[in-house]
Amino acid sequence: MKLYLTILSLLPLFAGSLAAQKNWELKKDQDGIRIYSRPGDNKRVDDMKVEMVLPARLSSLAALILDIGNYPNWSFSTEKSYILKKIGPSELYYYTLIQSPWPVSKRDLAVHLHLTQDSVTRILSIHTDEIADLIPEKKGIIRVPVSIERWTVTPLTGDKIKINYELKLDPGASVPAWLINMFATKGPFETFSHLREQLKKPSYRDATIPFIKN
Repeated sequence: MKLYLTILSLLPLFAGSLAAQKNWELKKDQDGIRIYSRPGDNKRVDDMKVEMVLPARLSSLAALILDIGNYPNWSFSTEKSYILKKIGPSELYYYTLIQSPWPVSKRDLAVHLHLTQDSVTRILSIHTDEIADLIPEKKGIIRVPVSIERWTVTPLTGDKIKINYELKLDPGASVPAWLINMFATKGPFETFSHLREQLKKPSYRDATIPFIKN
């Protein structure tokens, strides 16, 4: 009984320790882009979070996210991207081919993208989920088994938006530690730096999206 009570008394300490392990750790803070990581379900790859504030409107970001064919111009290491199936104005499936430095094989993803907006707070939520078996695998290309992205985009005063982006990833097969580390900081930093520049283009800056209220 004493042993049982001792274990029970220690459980809150173990729980607290596990919670602490899951806390986000700041990895990079540069040019208004903050990149965090924490241990993920996949022990090889940490979960990742990016926070930044941009001078942009919600509709501008939504227009950029929905322009699938333009992903290679701002999303890190994206070689090719195209729509597989359109469900509606705010929902679709798309394909992305990811470049990888030699000798690592290229990766690809078939993704479900869905945008929603809270009618009261006007917060924009963007969900992307890898559907690994949506289309047949291609020879010589490794299908990414898990990629889950969650964007929470909050409108601020003065035509600004606050982005909170989280990624949970399993790249599949064997990936060298140096490549994982490169993607952990360089990848998100370059992606969000390019995203900021893309949003300055008139086609996105002045975009209107019927289902988005700025």
